[in-house]
Amino acid sequence: MKSKWRRSLLVCIFMYLSLLCIFRDHLLPENIFGTHKKLTISPEQNFKCIWSVVENREICKPVCNHGFFGLYGMAKCHPLLTCEDIEQLKFSEEIGHMGYVKEVWHSYWQKFPVVVKKLRTFDLAGEIAGPGYLQGINLMKNFYKPSVLLQLVGHCNDTIVTEVHRLLDARDLEIRFKEYPLYNTLQTRMQLCVSYVDILRTLHSGHHGKIYVQCDAKNLQKLAGQFLFTEDFRLVLSDVDSMETILVNGTNRKLIKCSDWGEVKGYFPAPEELWPYKGGYDASKLPLYDEKIEIWKIPDMCLYFLGDDGSTLKLKRSLNDIHNQCKNRNPRKRPTAEQVYETYLTIYQDIIKK
Repeated sequence: MKSKWRRSLLVCIFMYLSLLCIFRDHLLPENIFGTHKKLTISPEQNFKCIWSVVENREICKPVCNHGFFGLYGMAKCHPLLTCEDIEQLKFSEEIGHMGYVKEVWHSYWQKFPVVVKKLRTFDLAGEIAGPGYLQGINLMKNFYKPSVLLQLVGHCNDTIVTEVHRLLDARDLEIRFKEYPLYNTLQTRMQLCVSYVDILRTLHSGHHGKIYVQCDAKNLQKLAGQFLFTEDFRLVLSDVDSMETILVNGTNRKLIKCSDWGEVKGYFPAPEELWPYKGGYDASKLPLYDEKIEIWKIPDMCLYFLGDDGSTLKLKRSLNDIHNQCKNRNPRKRPTAEQVYETYLTIYQDIIKK
């Protein structure tokens, strides 16, 4: 009798441990909040997996080299779509005009949803924005950082096809958290701060001798609209039409000014972006500056992601020191995006531990 009981107990323990091994990745909070994993399904192909808050399950896509794309659900990478491929796409629904510069449509390539964007060349707005739009396409083609920029699926002249992000852009932050209240936590909100600065540190890294600076950022809502939510509540930069490039050669830098987008005012732009002289604004006389204009805006963006709930007060106090450094009126005394990222990451990891 005792022998049968022991055997039954051992069988139960074995079954419990087996089930725990199968489901443990889905039970861990780290996975629920978007831990990335690479699953090797074949020797030739790695996969990136996230926990989709939309589908409430793990979704995976292939990790692809430059010149290829991989969408969630695909088994392998595919070369970027050509003009011939794009001509065969059927537009299912117009999303709307992005700043009255682009036509934006939902479509499908094979069974996979994609977004098609085309420059509006039939009016003055599209004509004026044309050079920046084409420059943005070149950036998406050449600056291959899938975790930073919206993934390019294909391009043809002034038409681009991109990956879909169903949670849309960061202007709808509180709406998204109302839709998915389980994820409205300090951890997820701080994760967005980390993700935002992670993008900046990559753009500021001097990749191939270039530092990229977002010029279309006159106010917080305008800047938030440049970023899309991924389905594990991280960010990707979606609008790169208004990027300026700082050329780096050793210690030498070719500085920039975002004058083509008109005069900026208010508290949100960095002090060096504001018109410093008496008299009327003249873009040609505006002093030059560097990527530190984006460091100035980091505290505003992070506090926006953290929201106004009283539960964030302690976390905000822990950010005061680094945020005060970012708001130094002397751009040379502001930290780099890398330094802010390291501080944010330390605070984020402390939240997870607690």
